[in-house]
Amino acid sequence: MDTKSFRQWWNDIKATGFSMATAATESVAPPTTSPDSKGGSIKGGSALITMGPFEASDKVLGEGGYAKVCLGRHRESGKHVAIKLLNTRPSDSGRAASSEAAIVREVAALRRAGTHPNVVSMLGYYRLGDDGACHAMVMELCRGGELFSLVSRFGAMAEEHIWPVFAGILSGVRHLHDQGIAHRDLKLENILLESAFDTFDNSSVVPKIADLGLSHAHARGTDGKGWAARELTQFCGSRSYCAPEVMARLGYDGYTADVWSLGVCLFGLVSGFFPVDEASARDWRFQRLNQRQHASPTASSTHLIYSFYNKPCPLSAALVQLLDGMLQITPSRRVTMEQIGSSQWVITGPMAQPLPPQPHPPAADSRSHEVVVEVELDLTDYLDRSAQGGDVYRSATDLGDDAAAPAPPQICRQRAEESVGTALW
Repeated sequence: MDTKSFRQWWNDIKATGFSMATAATESVAPPTTSPDSKGGSIKGGSALITMGPFEASDKVLGEGGYAKVCLGRHRESGKHVAIKLLNTRPSDSGRAASSEAAIVREVAALRRAGTHPNVVSMLGYYRLGDDGACHAMVMELCRGGELFSLVSRFGAMAEEHIWPVFAGILSGVRHLHDQGIAHRDLKLENILLESAFDTFDNSSVVPKIADLGLSHAHARGTDGKGWAARELTQFCGSRSYCAPEVMARLGYDGYTADVWSLGVCLFGLVSGFFPVDEASARDWRFQRLNQRQHASPTASSTHLIYSFYNKPCPLSAALVQLLDGMLQITPSRRVTMEQIGSSQWVITGPMAQPLPPQPHPPAADSRSHEVVVEVELDLTDYLDRSAQGGDVYRSATDLGDDAAAPAPPQICRQRAEESVGTALW
């Protein structure tokens, strides 16, 4: 989006009472300050809108069909933040507006999630304008962009590089599940990196799970403890990451479906391609995987997937065992989050000597950092969940240069979809 069109969108919103900002929920305490960030200014745009202790600039970090993410800051501390603006008022062009219900759902999930080193925190939420049609979510700024960019930049990555990153992702997902939240759209695009980096050669990359717009927050149990189990039926997520039971429009357990999606993320990071294009009968890979798991339950699914392309599997035995457990088509046979956390690969990783067992993987610490605001963040899918532009995933029958050797489904950007599901049993 060019500056002119963004400014026009900004001015149109302001013209309808955008300057009237009321807090829909209290913001948290000011972010941690540092001497060189105290009173800092926002480069690349002048402050135009004030909301509580924050101010937003017209410097765009990402944009979608009905939402924008702007660079902002906490006025007292000078610490930069990302401000996600969503307009529920249809535009003159007829473009669909953001769903009020979806926004309320995301805000409620973010508030319940609270603060965790591996989950993007919401610092404040405001409804703007005389009619409150514009919503503003003030989020912590992750200047490293998406985990998706790592695969685009490096391709398949070594286990020793992925191990500490996956430990952080796992810690974040476990925290969400502990809070009764099933994410339902775990994918590489929805895992952000706390800070930028030049080379992937250390364990300082801190992942943070983002975008709870499709999440489901379970109600409290009848005894007031824990969370009430509920079979979900809504189809939602991104096709190459969706669990088979979700793709089949069957009733499903949100936590178990997250395990499949997490397995797809891990497989993609260490392999450089998706295990299947989509977990449905439309994909021959999935059909063969399904047949093998039924006929030979103890055979390795990971090795089978590599054999589709005449490729030797380069992964360690411990990682293959973990992936095989996460990519089980039958939900009841899929490993749980607890089993993932206690798996050999998560505990020992690429290290020669095993670490003492621990209930959770090592969590990455939150740390202050100097924000480089010039970084370009691609947040298109995070902002726009419409199906405009057609399918973005590869054909399930796409072949490589050698017709005898099918091409693996390469990692590509995925649009999230959602619809009302129906249980078929």
